[in-house]
Amino acid sequence: MCYSEGCCARWVYEAMTNEASRTSNSQDTQPRLLPVSARALIIALLVSVLGIHYQTASNLGGLGAGMQLPFAVLFVLVALHPLLARLIRLHRADIIVIYCFVLVAASSYDGVSRFMPNYTVPQYFAAPENNYEMIANQYIPDWFIPKDREVVRMYYEGAGDEPVSMRPWVVPISLWVLFFMTLWGTLYCVVALLRRHWVEHEHLAFPLVTVPLYIAAAGAGRFRPRTSIWAEPLMWVGFTASLLHFLSIMVHAVNPGVPTLGTNFDVGALFTERPLNAIRPLFLFIYNPMLTGLAYFAPQDLCFSMWFFFLCWFKPIRLLYGVAGLSRPSGFPFYWEQSAGAFIAIALFYAWAARGYLKRVWEAAVARQPLAGREDAGGTGEQEQHGWADPLAPRLALIGAACGFVALCLWYNLAGMSWWVAGIFFALIVLFATIFTRGRAESGVASTASFPFWQASRQLKSFLGSRALMPGGSHSNLVLLGSLIFLHFGTFPEGMTFQIESLKLGEEARVKTGHMTALIIGAMLVGLLVNFHTFLSMSYEWGANTLQGGTTQGGYHVSISRREYAEVSAVIDGNHLAPNWNRNGFTILAFAFTLALVALRSVFPRSPLHPLGFVMTTSYGYAYWGSFLTIWAIKAIILRLGGARLYVRLVPVFVGLVVGQVFALSVVWPVFALFASEEWKRLADPLIYF
Repeated sequence: MCYSEGCCARWVYEAMTNEASRTSNSQDTQPRLLPVSARALIIALLVSVLGIHYQTASNLGGLGAGMQLPFAVLFVLVALHPLLARLIRLHRADIIVIYCFVLVAASSYDGVSRFMPNYTVPQYFAAPENNYEMIANQYIPDWFIPKDREVVRMYYEGAGDEPVSMRPWVVPISLWVLFFMTLWGTLYCVVALLRRHWVEHEHLAFPLVTVPLYIAAAGAGRFRPRTSIWAEPLMWVGFTASLLHFLSIMVHAVNPGVPTLGTNFDVGALFTERPLNAIRPLFLFIYNPMLTGLAYFAPQDLCFSMWFFFLCWFKPIRLLYGVAGLSRPSGFPFYWEQSAGAFIAIALFYAWAARGYLKRVWEAAVARQPLAGREDAGGTGEQEQHGWADPLAPRLALIGAACGFVALCLWYNLAGMSWWVAGIFFALIVLFATIFTRGRAESGVASTASFPFWQASRQLKSFLGSRALMPGGSHSNLVLLGSLIFLHFGTFPEGMTFQIESLKLGEEARVKTGHMTALIIGAMLVGLLVNFHTFLSMSYEWGANTLQGGTTQGGYHVSISRREYAEVSAVIDGNHLAPNWNRNGFTILAFAFTLALVALRSVFPRSPLHPLGFVMTTSYGYAYWGSFLTIWAIKAIILRLGGARLYVRLVPVFVGLVVGQVFALSVVWPVFALFASEEWKRLADPLIYF
C-alpha cells in the first residue's frame, strides 16, 4: 500500500465531513437550531410501532433476511418527500429525526429476543436428569419472571384456544423495562461524557452518519447529492449492482440454472494439502455490498488493517499449529477471547490518551459548570466551544453514569450475586460497549458483532474457575452469570452506537440537542414496549418452541440459554470449571499485541497498521474482511488515478450499494418469503448477519 493514498483518503473524508464543524469553531456562534416537530414525532412513533412489530414478527416467523428497518424507513421517506413536503410540510430535518427514532427503537430487538428465554428455561425444561428445578426455585428470584408453571407452559407451547391473560407478566416486564432503560441510560451518560472528545477533539469520521445524511440530502459540510439522491445517475449504478446480486440469489434458489455469485466464495476450499489445510476453517469471502459501500467512507489505513490482520494474524496462528503438529483445543483460535484482550488493551490506551480531557470533565462537573468556555483539553490555550451540542451537563452525565452503574450492580446483588462479581461484569459490559461504539465511529464497520461475544462472564470463569465464584458453596453467581447471556451474547452495544450516531445526525441537521436527548430516551422506551408485547403475543399464539426455527426444544436463543444452564447444572453435580489457560493465554496474547500495535503507531505515525483494525477484526473478521479488502483496493485505484476529485465524484455509486441491499432485503426478500417454502428460505438466505 502506498501510504500517501491512505493519507489522501483520510484527508478527503475529514475535509468534507468536518467542514461545517471547523467553520463553526472559527466563529464560535450558536447556529439556528430546529425543534423536533410534532409531525415528525407522530410519524416516528407510528412507523416505529408498526415497523418494529413487523420486523420482530418477521424474524420470529422466518421472514427476515438481514432486514434494515431504519434504512428502509429512510428510503421510503426520501422517496415520498416531494409529496409529504406539500401535504404536511415534512422537512429534511424531520426525516433525520424520524430515522434516528426508528434507529434507536429498533435496536432493542436483540436484547429482548435473547432475554425472553433466560429465566423461563429452567422452569420449562426441568427434568430428573438436570438440576433446572433447583436452579429455578433457589436461584432465580420470584420477581424476575412469572413462576406459574402453566403460564410458562403456554408461553413455550402456545395457548391454543385457551384464554390468555398478560397479567402475570405485567410486573416482571415492567421491572425489566426499568432495568433496560437503566442500562441504556447509563450508556447514554457515557456517550454524553465522551461525545465532545470524539467529535471535536479526535474528529472521528462517523461514516455510518454520512450515508443517511447523503440519502436525505440533509446537513451541511458533508457529501450531498446535487438535488436529490434519485437524480444521481451513478447512484443507480450501485443500486442496480446490489439489487441484481441479491435477486440472482433468490431466483437461483428457485431455478438452479440461473447463474449467481452466491453468498460467498470459500477461499479455504483451495487449500487441501497439509499443512495449508489448517487455514481452511471460516476462510470465506462474503459478498456484502452494504458493508462495502459504508467502508468507502472509512479511513484507508483502517480498511487496510481490517483485512490485513485477518489474513496475517489469525490465519498464520492456525498455520503455525498445523505445521508444529500441535493439538487445537476446543474453541481454537479463541476469537472472542482475543477480542476481549484487545478491547481491554485499547480501552487502557484511549483512557490514557484522553486523560487531559477526562480531568477537565471532572473539574467541570465538580464546579457545576459546562465544558464550553473552558480551556481546550489539548493544551492549545483555545477554549472549548459548541456548548449547544452537549447532550447533558458534565455533572449530570457523570452522576447519571455512576448512579446507573451502581443500580445495575444493585439489581443483581439483590438477586443474589456478589458485589464484586456484578461490578466486574457490568464494568466489562460498559467497556465493551464504549470501545465498540468508538470503533464504529472511526472505522465505519457496519457489523453488529465486532465485540467480545460471551466474554463479560466467560473471562471471570476462565481466569478464576467455578470454585472462586461459589462463596459458601452457593451457585448463585454462576446461575446469574449464565442468565446474563442476553447482555453479552447479543448485539446490545448497538444501542450505544445508535445513541452517538443519532446525536451526530441531529447536530448535522441542526436539531436542538435537548430535544434529541428526549427523542432518544423515548425511542428506547417505545422499542422495548413494542418488542416485549410482540414477543409475548407471538409466543402465546405459536409457542416459543416453534419460533426462530425451533421445534419441540426451542429455537436458537432458547438453545443458548439451555447451554448456559447445562453448564451450571454440571457444576452442581460436582464437575467444576477449572481456570482455562488455553483461552486465557490467547486473551493475554491479544492484549499484549494490541499494546504493541499502539506503541508502533506512536513511534511511526504513518504506519498503515492501525490498532483499531485489529481490535474490530478479532471477533467476526471472517464475515467482513472481504468487503474491506475490496474497498481498500478500489479506493487505492481511485485515489491513484483521479485523486480527491474522483473519490468525491464516485460517492453516489457506493451509496447506491447500500440503498440497493436495503431495498433487496427489506422489501423484495420478505415479499418472496411470504409465498415461498422453507427450503427456498434456506437456499435464498443472503447470510448478512454481521
